[in-house]
Amino acid sequence: MIPQLITFDAYMGLLDIQSSLVPLVSEALDIDAAGAYPLVRLWRDKQMARAAASNSLGMGRVSFRKCTRLGLNHMLARAGCNMNNAQMDRMISAWDRLIPWPDAREVIDECKLKGYSVALLSNGDQDQLNAINRAFGSVFDHVLSSETAGYYKPHPDVYGLTAKVLGIAKKDVLHVAGSGNDALGAEAFGMPCYWSNRTREVDMDPTYPPSFTGPDLTGLLNII
Repeated sequence: MIPQLITFDAYMGLLDIQSSLVPLVSEALDIDAAGAYPLVRLWRDKQMARAAASNSLGMGRVSFRKCTRLGLNHMLARAGCNMNNAQMDRMISAWDRLIPWPDAREVIDECKLKGYSVALLSNGDQDQLNAINRAFGSVFDHVLSSETAGYYKPHPDVYGLTAKVLGIAKKDVLHVAGSGNDALGAEAFGMPCYWSNRTREVDMDPTYPPSFTGPDLTGLLNII
C-alpha cells in the first residue's frame, strides 16, 4: 500500500499507558506495582467511558483532560484513597509525557525516511497532542485532534479530519491503531487500518476487520 498519509493513534498506538502511569499511582498511593496496575486499567476504562458518553449525550465534547480527571476521581473513590489538588494535577499532566512503546520512534522515523507524511490522529485535546508531538521531536507533519471534530473515536467525524482539514480522502490514508475500538472505527469509516495488537485481542466486530494487523508497530513497515 502507498498511502498519501499515515496517521497514528497516540494513546494506545504509540504510547505505553501502563508503564507510564503504574509507577506514578504506586508512589502516590503508597502501594506496590501489582496493586497499582488494575487501578490504572480502571482509570483508563472510566476515562474512555466518559468520552464515549460525551459522544452520545448531545451536549458537546467534554475535554479529554476532564474525562481523564473524572476517571481519576472514580479510581480514587473505588480504591478508597484521596489526593490533593497538586497531586491530581501531576497525575493529569502525566498524560502529556507518556512513555513511547520501544519501537515507536524507529517506526515513525522509518516512515519518514520512506517519504511518507505522518500525522497524529487521536482523542487527546489539541494542546495534549501538541505536547506529544514535541516529545517526539515534532516529527509529525500534522496533529489532528478529536477536539476539532467535536467527538471522540470511533465517531466518523474524527477520521474525517484528514479530508476536512488536509483534503486527503480516506482511501488514501493508512491509520495505525493501538486498540480494537479504533481499528473498528477506521475500517467502518472506510479508512484502511493497521492494528498494532500488542495484547492479542480479537476483532471487536468481524464485519469490519482491520486491513492489516501485527503484534507491534514494526509490522507496519512490511506493508508500506
